[in-house]
Amino acid sequence: MSSAPTESVRLAPEQARAVWEARRSAGLTEKALAERLGLSLWEIERLEQGETDPSPYAEALEKHTGRPRASFRADGFAEPSPVALTAEPPFRDRPKVISHDERAGELLVLASIAALVLVRFFTEVVAVVPRAANFIDIPICAMLVSVALMRPPARGAGDWLSRWVPVLALGFLLLTVVGAVTNPSRVDIAPALVFVYGILSPLLVYGAVRRLWPAGRALAASRLLVALGIVQLVVVVAIDIPRFVSSNNPDLISGTFGTNAYQLVFFLLLFVSLLAGIYTYERQRAVARFIPLLIALSLATIVLAQFRALLLTTGLCLLLGAVILGGRRSRGLIAGGMAMLAFMSALAFGAAHLPILKLNQTLHQDPVSLASQRLNIAGQVEQLYTDQPQSTVTGTGPGTFSSRGWQTFALSDSTSDSNVVGSYALALTGGQPYHTDVSDRYVRPLLEHTASVAGSRAVNQPLTDYVAVAAEVGFGGLLILVAIYVGAFLTALRRTLSAVASPQPLGALTALLVTTTIAFFALLQMGVLENWLEVTRLTFVAWALLAICTREFDARAEAAGA
Repeated sequence: MSSAPTESVRLAPEQARAVWEARRSAGLTEKALAERLGLSLWEIERLEQGETDPSPYAEALEKHTGRPRASFRADGFAEPSPVALTAEPPFRDRPKVISHDERAGELLVLASIAALVLVRFFTEVVAVVPRAANFIDIPICAMLVSVALMRPPARGAGDWLSRWVPVLALGFLLLTVVGAVTNPSRVDIAPALVFVYGILSPLLVYGAVRRLWPAGRALAASRLLVALGIVQLVVVVAIDIPRFVSSNNPDLISGTFGTNAYQLVFFLLLFVSLLAGIYTYERQRAVARFIPLLIALSLATIVLAQFRALLLTTGLCLLLGAVILGGRRSRGLIAGGMAMLAFMSALAFGAAHLPILKLNQTLHQDPVSLASQRLNIAGQVEQLYTDQPQSTVTGTGPGTFSSRGWQTFALSDSTSDSNVVGSYALALTGGQPYHTDVSDRYVRPLLEHTASVAGSRAVNQPLTDYVAVAAEVGFGGLLILVAIYVGAFLTALRRTLSAVASPQPLGALTALLVTTTIAFFALLQMGVLENWLEVTRLTFVAWALLAICTREFDARAEAAGA
């Protein structure tokens, strides 16, 4: 037997499958087979993925597995048995036959994600449906939950999320009720309901998607995200850039997200993370050959969208992605390095040639000064706690300070193009913008005298999730919210690291896990700058991806342990 395998990048998939099936049929672990063949676990992985020709090991494989040596040779492949054909190919997603109900659940989840990403294109860019359709997240949440309640709970959900998120969500709801009861003169039912919906509805989406998603379909979710990412780039190139050139207004770079380019930046961060994961772990996919170009275009779009408050978040997300992907595979390090290089190149080009983006102001801003500006905003809550000590426990009431619930009704008379809900909110408040004594004292003055810092007003805005929650439902509510999102991030990260370290490839799941980890890493940072944890269009997608990934990961872990 030859001591060095013959490398090939275009081996018949039947050879790789034969190695995997032979090992499983013989009841051998990868470690046991590696010891009998005198190979490393890494080499066994390459054999089972089709990256190394098993022909030189055919005789030894026959001896230790009982499978004919012809099964492992390119020139003498024998058809596997009917039983073996039902096994899961180790180098791709399982070609699983699912029931009609499972298929319907999968399509409902995928259609919901697509609708959340695309709806504003059809209400604001190519206005073919009423702008009221922007509220599509409400019926989507209701439909997902309603259908999921008719399904049995997903198995394998025994981790932190399944045990503690329902408890924490109930605790947050109770604190909200306490805040409303102790502040009856401030709280209005409509802002309070918007506040509660914004915080808790993504958690309902997570639970619903976990029940609805059929394990073994990770590739379908990955393909949808790739398609939606490509759509963003097509819209930017074909529609947004010509409008930008004619108007010299970079705010028009928003993809399918209408007037909200922040959401485009967030989605493209997920897209870049997914592409880097595919480039590292799914080289056989057709999109893999175009990934360098797609990553470069995506990061250039992020810079062109000129939301300077998110540039640091973008850099940190790319760095985390590079660390995760580069820790085990050199190709992952290449993908991460490629993304970082493309981002820095886009920043340098934008700063040098597109002064309208004001990137020079951002790049030369003292980070200590930026941090102090944010701490000054948080100081408003400290002052509130000093003036009204009971608000530390009870808060000022849901929707009374600076949350999305408060903004929806207090800023309903705004003439901004992004004010989609203004007319509806005014109808609910009798034609007058909503206000409270605490918002008039602590929030309104800051909004009226907001100066631009590093080319961005977000730094001096008092509209952050952490500030709003700490004020409206007390310090306990803030701790619960942070615990939920940190827990979600750590859950995604832990499973991502496990998938990356696994000698058994997990197909499309690994790249999806990387994407989900980056999604929650970004949300945790964005909550410092804006009310991003309450923008359901973003958080629904993040929590839906987390549900898909945990469902897939748990099902595979259960199958492996069976």
